[in-house]
Amino acid sequence: MKIFHFDFNTVFFNRPYLENFILKLKDWGYDTLLWELEDFVRWDNLKYCFQEDSISKNEMAEILAFAENNGFENIPLLQCLGHCEYVLNCPEYAHLADTPGSSAPYCPCKQEVQDLLTALLTEYMEIFAHSKYIHLGCDEVWNLGDHCAECQKIMADGGKEKLLAKHINFLNGIVLKSGRKSIIWADMLLIHPQAVKLVDKNIVMADWRYELRSDRSKLWLWDEKGGRLIGESEITGPMRENFGKYLYKNNQVNIFYTTDFLLDNGFKVITAGASASYPDNYILGKTIDHLCNSCSMMHKSSECLGYLQTSWTVHYFDYEMQVAIEMVRDEHDFSKLMQEYALKHFGIDGERFFALLQMLEKRVLFSFAGSTGHGKGQKEPQANVIQSRLKDYDEAGILTTEFEKTCRIYPEYTAALEGLKKLRQEVKSEIELFDRYLLAAEMLKNRAEFGIAAAALYLNKKHDMDILKLKLEIQRLADKYRSAALKRMTPLHAERAVRILFGTLMEYLELQ
Repeated sequence: MKIFHFDFNTVFFNRPYLENFILKLKDWGYDTLLWELEDFVRWDNLKYCFQEDSISKNEMAEILAFAENNGFENIPLLQCLGHCEYVLNCPEYAHLADTPGSSAPYCPCKQEVQDLLTALLTEYMEIFAHSKYIHLGCDEVWNLGDHCAECQKIMADGGKEKLLAKHINFLNGIVLKSGRKSIIWADMLLIHPQAVKLVDKNIVMADWRYELRSDRSKLWLWDEKGGRLIGESEITGPMRENFGKYLYKNNQVNIFYTTDFLLDNGFKVITAGASASYPDNYILGKTIDHLCNSCSMMHKSSECLGYLQTSWTVHYFDYEMQVAIEMVRDEHDFSKLMQEYALKHFGIDGERFFALLQMLEKRVLFSFAGSTGHGKGQKEPQANVIQSRLKDYDEAGILTTEFEKTCRIYPEYTAALEGLKKLRQEVKSEIELFDRYLLAAEMLKNRAEFGIAAAALYLNKKHDMDILKLKLEIQRLADKYRSAALKRMTPLHAERAVRILFGTLMEYLELQ
């Protein structure tokens, strides 16, 4: 299987765009679609969890039929433990949370949670009538069992791994009764590896890792905070104890030790790379890293059930600008793929093009998801979010450092934009796509200018930014972005994106 992941957590795509992009995915060799729908659809069993532009189940069924008629298998993804903010943020369902007042995860021991998930899985299976698999989520569950006496009783007897396994096996039982197979994200089992002995072996593990590259000998260390990349010298005692025989292969560090661990423990595995992920900037991500990561993970998938290309919409940059989606394949010559992409679309030199994109990767103040007050748990930006962020950064003792970093990076952004403008003169085709890269560069340069001005105003430092000119540029870019966003998003979500990306900045400047 070569799977593409549609994420509707932050962005609602309009139907013409979805159907057109599905046809592109077919041309690029994908055969399966993973649908993380959340409140994009009006579910009967989540009566309070929808938005004004959520679609009906009938319309979703028509989109699935379009995909199926074009040769795709459809797989639903229902978050069944963590990342259920869209449910738990509704007052009517807040009592289902593991921790009172939190937006994730569900409390797995509450009968009402089990009843709701049973009903939701049944409802999903009705419109995904021909799916062979159901993805149950279950990733990044950091605060499980903190307040529930029943959960704590289970953990006292067998640790967090027992509580996880009990819930996962319960969900899997529902799926098995439908004649299908379950998929879950593998991270929580890798953080609690004893759970592999407790979880049903017929569950497929999606081993996601968005930092690994076959040209770098770096391992991912999983822990309760999510984890980090490490070198060989940083391998910990627990890693050696839990994964010892998988950490090396052919006398070299094995960056895919987690996949081999899961396979050896009897699971079927899907490897997953990313075309957009933390810590990408808004509008444009780490294009080269994502391409190298995705190709590396796809290479490993030859030993597995398949490959999954994830793409997370919280970063607000177009699928068409996520090069890994189009170019991912079992290939280690990454420079060749970059050259192929630039020649195919623009008729220009790939090395120069991607070098300019790489100059736009470093993060500056307010350039990244969450910095303007939104995310999975917060769909709309908070009032006065820029002022609040500046205060938070200042109280954490990092605002001056971030201000100085933004000042250093600003000339790089400026040079990258000028380089792209110059390169545009050589573009032979697909000007509209190239101009979207130019818009991304303009927006990031503008974001650096805003970051410098906002921090300087807060810190009472001198700066060279013309506030009136900065406001006019924000408005110009907002209008330009809105026009592009309306081609792929529903109108309400295009306007939401404009509020998040630009409205928050204008709000702060208007108060100065």
